[in-house]
Amino acid sequence: MKKDDIRYTKVTDFLVLLHMMMSEPNGVSLEEICERFYVSRRTAERMRDAITAAFSQVDVVNDDEKIKRWGFINYSLKEIVTFTDKEIAAIEAVKHHFRNMELLPEINSVIEKMKILKAKTTQRN
Repeated sequence: MKKDDIRYTKVTDFLVLLHMMMSEPNGVSLEEICERFYVSRRTAERMRDAITAAFSQVDVVNDDEKIKRWGFINYSLKEIVTFTDKEIAAIEAVKHHFRNMELLPEINSVIEKMKILKAKTTQRN
């Protein structure tokens, strides 16, 4: 494993946990975090706390078994992730200086998705 791989592991774990919390209808328990990431309960608590600190939209759910779970129960992705016109313009500006033409279709796709998400967010307000 390279040095950069180690550095990105925590970021990757954060993103995977975020996806888990968004995709599970009843949220994720600490036990499930422990099992998925092979971590102790205390580390699972830290991981959960990192998500809840970054996203105020996290809901706490108590299931029938009295197990506490965390997730994005009352939100969709477009309510959690939003883009400003300035952010979209910044990505478009970067695109014009991009030298790897093989990835240009992907960059255009990301820009288009950002615009669609912004339009849906604007329509809702």
